[in-house]
Amino acid sequence: MNRTRSTICCKMAGRWGVAFMAIWLAATDAGARVVNLTILNTTDLHGTLRQETIAEAGRGAGSLLQCATLIRRAQADNPHTLLLDCGDIFQGSAASFLTQGRVMATVMNELGYDAFAIGNHEFDWGVETLAAFLGQMRAVPLAANMRVGSGAPLALQRVLPFIIKEVDGIRVAVVGLTTPNIPQWTRGLAQQDISFTDSRRALERTLPLVRAQQPHIMVLLVHQGLLSSDDAANEINTIARRFGEFDAVLGGHLHYVLTGIRVGNVSYAQAGYGAAGVMRVDFAYDTVENRLVDKQFRFVPIDDDVPEDPALAKLVERDLAKATKWLETRVGTTKRDINYSAALPGLCPVQQLLSAAIAAHTGAEVVLHGPLVETGIPAGDIRVADVWRIVPYENTAGCLWLTLGEIQALMEEATEYLGTERYPGAWGLSYDLYPKAPHGHRIRNLRAMDGSAINGKRRLKVALNSYHLAGGGGRFPKIAKMAAMPNARLETSDVVVRDMVLEYIRQQRVLDIPPGTNATVVLKEPRAWHRRH
Repeated sequence: MNRTRSTICCKMAGRWGVAFMAIWLAATDAGARVVNLTILNTTDLHGTLRQETIAEAGRGAGSLLQCATLIRRAQADNPHTLLLDCGDIFQGSAASFLTQGRVMATVMNELGYDAFAIGNHEFDWGVETLAAFLGQMRAVPLAANMRVGSGAPLALQRVLPFIIKEVDGIRVAVVGLTTPNIPQWTRGLAQQDISFTDSRRALERTLPLVRAQQPHIMVLLVHQGLLSSDDAANEINTIARRFGEFDAVLGGHLHYVLTGIRVGNVSYAQAGYGAAGVMRVDFAYDTVENRLVDKQFRFVPIDDDVPEDPALAKLVERDLAKATKWLETRVGTTKRDINYSAALPGLCPVQQLLSAAIAAHTGAEVVLHGPLVETGIPAGDIRVADVWRIVPYENTAGCLWLTLGEIQALMEEATEYLGTERYPGAWGLSYDLYPKAPHGHRIRNLRAMDGSAINGKRRLKVALNSYHLAGGGGRFPKIAKMAAMPNARLETSDVVVRDMVLEYIRQQRVLDIPPGTNATVVLKEPRAWHRRH
């Protein structure tokens, strides 16, 4: 009897034990909830709304309207999604240019972008235009290494070092950096109370504030790209070595795709450029163990099977139609091909056209300007789109008053880039070019185009574009230094070079630019010169 009771009690205890274990395991499973979070990332959109809107700039075949379809699908797949961009948003297409970026803000607001890093091309149309764009964007602009003082436009005060976004109970820190090299591309920012610092110092200052918010996941959004070794504009290697607490670093600027590779102590990705696709990062976070248990990177490109988002396409239809009509506008004719060439001695027909247009607008006697891209204009009618292809940037031009010796010093500095599109030559002068000579001895016998001598003490009016006047990203420090000299008497213009070229073609009506040059190339050095040097 006692044995029976004992057996019954044991059986009952066993049943209750199993039930209890089931309840306990269920509770444990419930507590070990894994949250799946997705980050969608674009970068270097450059005003790319539709594939044909970027053909004039010679960019890749991308489309933000098609990317929008990919974004909508991913958001439907996982509603716990953040949408981020790494900068260079609006410069680059006619539709964006004609609306001063408004059309890009419209589309990105509709898609619900959460934050974006400031890119260097955000400054191309001036600080006031950037301020207006920031005022239109709902997404938060980020740049921890950008200081905005009280003298800058009020809208730039919106730029923050980081934000915290809570997604399904998970706190995500998104820290932003821009490229610290912006002052080497854009002049005058310090005078507008805007300055930049290197990435390391900015992160050392910012991360204690981020950690105080106790985020579960940390993402760095940066308008810089990965090189084999860092330079003044791209510091990804330094960031990756020193700041391994980031769960993902999303970059850009260099216009190529990298999908979740290991760099130093972080996982790094770049989403290409020109809205060619969307980078997707899927995180799995264990809320019991309080740690990230998985992350997957995938770049999703657009193709012909990806349709445009119809609602967004309708929203910007009028702006796109206006841009297309403008690009198709005929402005003149050329009797022969206006060819691009980087071959020595420079001053190809494209360079001659750009230089002649700048000289006509500014009254400059000398123009130092290279071809911007590897394309030209075929013989026949010239349309706005043709000019856009050879002048895809919104550089302005300025003039310096320089002696012949100072001009020669600038030309010597530029011979570092002989045989590339960066070598400007010298429109308005003739000279001898010794490409095999040491640096500092390659440009000789500067003279007028007719061969006559020029008084060495006379100051000539010399035009350069705004990119070169800022130092060309650090490539032309002598130009930036001379531009700051009081006796150079810098004169600036707000007119972009593209508009100068369009104005020049309209005035000339018919162009006939020969393939000639103004330089004599000397490949063999005189023996006497070798003895002296």
